[in-house]
Amino acid sequence: MISDVEKLAVAQRYAAATRTGDADALAAVSEPDAVVWHNFDDVTVSAGRAARTLRWLHGSAPDVAWTDVAILPTSAGFVWQALLTGTAPGGSFAAHTCMVVTLSYGGLVVKTEEYIDPAALSALRSRESETET
Repeated sequence: MISDVEKLAVAQRYAAATRTGDADALAAVSEPDAVVWHNFDDVTVSAGRAARTLRWLHGSAPDVAWTDVAILPTSAGFVWQALLTGTAPGGSFAAHTCMVVTLSYGGLVVKTEEYIDPAALSALRSRESETET
């Protein structure tokens, strides 16, 4: 069983990799078959696909930042609540996010449930439609 201290250590590495857009560091704390589910479209994607989106986000909003609200251990992993902010070509944005992360028995991320209101990210939309199609 993974201790709360170990869960929080993984959470810190996960958050640090997200903040820097470091796909290799995210992969290092994740199982090879890890997935990310989105609340706004009910779609589950591979961690590799999520990492590409994260790189796109950092490229579209170079000042993107996550300000921690809370990082809490759970029975299956951890919850990371943060305020996501940045400036995109369409203007500035601020969105409250919540990641519910499940860890494997080995202490690696196996699933992330991502909760965010996409309307709060409307400043990214014009750029997204140009690059994601």
